[in-house]
Amino acid sequence: MVRVNIINPKNLSDQHLIAEYNEILMLIGHVRKFPKIYEIPKDYCLGKGHIKFFKNKLLYLKKRHEKIKAEMRNRRFKTDKTIKLDFKKELLNDWKPKKEDFACIKKRIKEKLKKKPGYYRYYRKKRKPDFFIRLIDF
Repeated sequence: MVRVNIINPKNLSDQHLIAEYNEILMLIGHVRKFPKIYEIPKDYCLGKGHIKFFKNKLLYLKKRHEKIKAEMRNRRFKTDKTIKLDFKKELLNDWKPKKEDFACIKKRIKEKLKKKPGYYRYYRKKRKPDFFIRLIDF
């Protein structure tokens, strides 16, 4: 499973931040292995189509990854990977999320938070789901 959370990295749990850092790298690796573009969803989506949606938005992914790395360094996590954009021009697009895109990912993150109420941390300190819900709704 690969997800790009799109909300401000400062508002993510440590676990979501680290997972997204690694999963964007996985998505880039997938595009390297399978660069052909087909059936790209018109709108941001989760589940089936999520990887395809970002396949031609590698500039966005690189920028997103850099923001995630900056926040990870603020939290004293190690970041040693950098995305190299040596792809065909057709894959190097930027993207700007819409209001509906944020609503979609916020709903998913809230569901995940509520499933493991004692699991998530912020700056390595355990926090309850309500703490994160207030952060992502800001």
